[in-house]
Amino acid sequence: MPVTPTAGANSRVATGGTAIIAVNANPNGINGGYIVNPLTTTDQGVSPVEVLIVDPTGVAPGSNANGTAIALQPGQSFPLIPGQTTAVQVNAATTGHKFTCVVY
Repeated sequence: MPVTPTAGANSRVATGGTAIIAVNANPNGINGGYIVNPLTTTDQGVSPVEVLIVDPTGVAPGSNANGTAIALQPGQSFPLIPGQTTAVQVNAATTGHKFTCVVY
């Protein structure tokens, strides 16, 4: 089945401590993709580098990894789940924290 990689819904935390949607919910499911927390201060756009909290259940994560939330350390990635229908939300401590999100 052909797929077309596209950018996620967002690639920057608008307000530190407030979760945003990185991948929109899709009732048909997605084919996959990834979220990457950049390694460097230049790529994250914040200093010092920090974790990115990811929650694939559609629930807005807080600032800690617990329950269904996962902490991505700088340089780590999270593979998006093929067939997933829920939104993926992310959070970071600092306003403007950039990340990479590709959906296919």
